[in-house]
Amino acid sequence: MNDYDKEYIIRLANKEDITEIMTFIDEYWKKGHIMAQNREFFEYEFLQSDGTVNFVLAFKKETMKLEGVLGFLYSSEKKEKRDVWGSIWKVREGNMPMLGVEILKKMEELSGARYDIGIGANPNTTIPIMKLYFKRVTDKMRQYYRLSHIKKDDFKIARIEEIPVVSSSTKVAEVFRIETIEEFKKVISPVLFDMQIPYKDYNYIDKHYYKHPIYNYKVWGIKKDIVDAFFVTREQEFEGKIAMRIIDYVGNQDMFSCTSNFWEKILKLPQYEYVDFYSYGFSDTSMKEAGFTCIKGNDTNIIPNYFQPYICKNIDIWIHTPYENVVIFKGDGDQDRPN
Repeated sequence: MNDYDKEYIIRLANKEDITEIMTFIDEYWKKGHIMAQNREFFEYEFLQSDGTVNFVLAFKKETMKLEGVLGFLYSSEKKEKRDVWGSIWKVREGNMPMLGVEILKKMEELSGARYDIGIGANPNTTIPIMKLYFKRVTDKMRQYYRLSHIKKDDFKIARIEEIPVVSSSTKVAEVFRIETIEEFKKVISPVLFDMQIPYKDYNYIDKHYYKHPIYNYKVWGIKKDIVDAFFVTREQEFEGKIAMRIIDYVGNQDMFSCTSNFWEKILKLPQYEYVDFYSYGFSDTSMKEAGFTCIKGNDTNIIPNYFQPYICKNIDIWIHTPYENVVIFKGDGDQDRPN
């Protein structure tokens, strides 16, 4: 028993805790946050079939008041390959120092996760903790984009000062829509899931993309001789224009270099402004061969990330991981969540 065990009860949440967690989020995390307002969506994200909830809670023994929370999201149903992403992580002021770190340690223990991977971490608070106490790899994701051929002044979503010079590959593969999870299981081999960490599975793809209660995702296969990869997109509308966002990718990264013609056709449609793709650990060569450009520090071109509300600003997304060879995308964790 350590000092935290003497002061706190730290445990996995259950369905009876949901109201208290949502109240805590509203009061101490962010007023009006979707996880404080929409119980149906909260349960979609965090409630397990056995009645447990993917939150670790810290209650002060003396008062039994909820003092800290940490949400997490599983990448798959396979316990031996189950990785997690952290979500809402907050401790009320006035508690023992580093209580948040203790909650994180308990989460890793209680979740049974192979790897705990962070996305969307605060660079001023979480990232230093991950470096100092957990010795983790920390970095910023790269944001790539490919523009339509409209004039600079005609962009409504992006702000473009300079049209980048790109040279895309002539390699071609078939890109096709996979409409249902039943079709997905027929054309996508489970071998693809073994190609990267975090490990995802059919259940993850079905729940997070085909069955999402708010967003409309599209799943696409890439095929030459075989279907060697797939990716997921979501269309973001603003001011009568559309940004297509690539938010997940599984499989052979070299196949992405064969998709240039696909993006060319999409971006010829008048309502589309650009395609963007946040990633970490993804092939820079494949991105460039598909005609994409990477946002640089202090870039004069702006490819927004926030739309609820819309913010005309380039946004860094920080990650941390205990294992170096990971691939991370915008759709991982809670980064593509409605707010």
